Formats: sequence, structure tokens, C-alpha cells
Amino acid sequence: MDHNTRIILRPATEADLSQIMALDQAIFGAYGAAEDPVVIGARLAVFPAGCVVLVEQTSEGVVLGYLTTEKWATAREPALDEDPHLTHKPDGRILNITTLAVGPAYQNRGFGEILLQHAIAIARREQCPQILLETAHAERFYRRHGFTKVGEREQRGIPLHIMQWLLPPLVPPVTVFGEE
Repeated sequence: MDHNTRIILRPATEADLSQIMALDQAIFGAYGAAEDPVVIGARLAVFPAGCVVLVEQTSEGVVLGYLTTEKWATAREPALDEDPHLTHKPDGRILNITTLAVGPAYQNRGFGEILLQHAIAIARREQCPQILLETAHAERFYRRHGFTKVGEREQRGIPLHIMQWLLPPLVPPVTVFGEE
């Protein structure tokens, strides 16, 4: 990727699934946290507005990273390979970041922050005042962006940190009359 390559964030589509699944395996497979491809596909089907890809705007359209989310009705510990047909609640007020991933060759370039800021935008748009996620290796990244650790658990022998972020309320601008 050269410095003139344009990077775009766009909704994920079924055509992206093979690249998303390859990234999932490349990033999370090394330590046993890769998810079932059927679950990844189901996330896109169940909550397409919560799934985006970060791509090079070239004829190949290489997926550099991706974000999948779902909405929950109640706060709880996330888990790997949960069926979003059962866990996603369209009227939920908690946004769960099910996956935020950037390909190894593209890490440490600000792409994770772009995806995270989009997740926050999704939470605002969907009126979700709380974001929850779990991470094995990115606790520092999320702490740097205002998340707090609210728990730990283990799945498949992998220690996972449960993180949350409470969105600050949007305060409308105040107009003061009579000030000089």
C-alpha cells in the first residue's frame, strides 16, 4: 500500500465475507479465538448496519480491517461464537463490539481507531449509551480510548478482559440571551 492509496470505510457485504473470515483466522486463530465463519456471516445478516469494513480503494478492494456489532437488551459477559439470531435485540440499548480487527500488516496506523470511532457513532445512532466488548490482547488500546475494565473471564483457555465505555450524554448547545 503506497501513500496515495485511498482508504474507505463502508458497509460490509456478503462479498466481503471471505476476506473477513481470512482476517479473523489470521488475527485470532494464532491463539485459538477465531470465530465460526457461520457466526460471522450471521452477524452481517442480523445487524448489517453494525458491520463495516475498512478497505483500500483499489480494483481489488483489499479489506484491511472490519467491525461487527450487535445490540443487547441487558449487560452481560460477551462470549465467542454466540449466535446473533439469539443475542441481537433490535431494540437493545447496549452495543456489543463482537469484533474489531485490523490485519497484521496494517496495524499501528490508526485504522483500529477509525473502526472504534465508527462503533461509537453506531452506538450514538442506535441510542445505545453503553458499549461492551471483550479482548484478549487489546486492553491497552481500549483503555487509551476511554474504556474501563469491568471483568475478566476465560474461554477456550484464553484470558479475556471485559471492557465497557459509557457514552457521555450529548449536551445541546446553550444559547445565552442578553449577554454583551
